[in-house]
Amino acid sequence: MSSPVRFSPTGPEGWMQIEDAPLKTAKPIESRPMGLDHVYLERAESGLYAGVWRASPYTEYLENYPVDEFMYVVNGSVTLEWDTFSETFRRGDAFLLPKGFRGVWRQSEPVVKYYMVVA
Repeated sequence: MSSPVRFSPTGPEGWMQIEDAPLKTAKPIESRPMGLDHVYLERAESGLYAGVWRASPYTEYLENYPVDEFMYVVNGSVTLEWDTFSETFRRGDAFLLPKGFRGVWRQSEPVVKYYMVVA
């Protein structure tokens, strides 16, 4: 039997004390992000992953985003820019970044988010 999975903004016990590491980015524009990811749930056979992620300020260009990703901003803010439009998502906001998205991910402050990815 499966049990509900509780997410914590501080990750599992001790996660906040783990030193940040370089995060993989598509095409960095400003800085290289340092941070950490913890996967709470992984269903590789269906391409579903869910967890908590943190990162330092950075900006990157995303071209043809490879997955559908639902995000909930726990702390910080991120601005997504595409064509002639931009939108900022702040603490408490939830949004979906669709597969195929092309644009700029800009975060000028540290961010913590919950995510669920479907590949």
